[in-house]
Amino acid sequence: MLGEKIKLYRESKKMTQVEIAEALGVKPATVSKYESGALEPNIESLKKLSEIFDISIDDLLKEDHFDISKINILEVLREQKNMKLKGNLYHNTQVTFAYNTNHIEGSKLTEAQTRYIYETNTLIAEKDSITDIDDVLETANHFKLVDYMLDIADKKLTENMIKEFHKVLKEGTSDSRKEWFNVGKYKKLPNEAGNMKTTEPKNVERDMSKLIEWYNSLGKVTIKEIIEFHSKFEKIHPFQDGNGRVGRIIMFKECLKNNIIPFIILDKDKLFYYRGLNQYQSNKEKGYLIDTCLNAQDQYINSIEYFLKA
Repeated sequence: MLGEKIKLYRESKKMTQVEIAEALGVKPATVSKYESGALEPNIESLKKLSEIFDISIDDLLKEDHFDISKINILEVLREQKNMKLKGNLYHNTQVTFAYNTNHIEGSKLTEAQTRYIYETNTLIAEKDSITDIDDVLETANHFKLVDYMLDIADKKLTENMIKEFHKVLKEGTSDSRKEWFNVGKYKKLPNEAGNMKTTEPKNVERDMSKLIEWYNSLGKVTIKEIIEFHSKFEKIHPFQDGNGRVGRIIMFKECLKNNIIPFIILDKDKLFYYRGLNQYQSNKEKGYLIDTCLNAQDQYINSIEYFLKA
């Protein structure tokens, strides 16, 4: 903003508004209006200001580059959560994340219904349609899961933390009433991820322990290590159900912890995501999943710029 720049340059020169006004041949109140944005200086005043500040007119007028690397996304999301701020990045993240991650797993709720649940804690019923209560519960649970994840995002990843993610996600659902389902605990029965066999229940504890030990031993974590963890986690498939959603919340958390722009896999990209996971896990090609995640990261960057760019 031009007014803010004028104020910053004036202060850097240790000049008062009165001194700037005298140099421009205007009243101090006019300079005050310049700095507040209530009035823009004419071309002659811009020329004089550029001479006073020893910069070009272009430097004075050009928009500052939005440097996303200077933004702590975790701090922003936590602050907006605590403020209960509506219509900004946290709000958008909650709705976008819950809708897409659940829709990938078969939820029939629309994005509008997801938004309405978040904003009003009620549901819009579609005409002549039957709503699955589990879809509603898992959507509401995902909102709680994101909040819990934000609270502990800077903590070291542990098995107990991952189990708690699963518990928050599945609590109260019809699955939680099945004795064999094991909400918040590792699976009792074998399962598959697509057409790929996963770790047998008796070996899940061992494989998860090894995975966590490997991950926490890394000297530096980049987005590629986070994706590597995700691929290995999904291949183990430690829970009876909900592995994809838990795995994707872990990726988001670990990005925030390591000051990496997080990302949300969108439902429209699920075929690319599944194909990337399959190729990664079968050691055919790692780039496909990485590219899919990087594309999702670009989309989240667009959201950050939209909501946070002043």
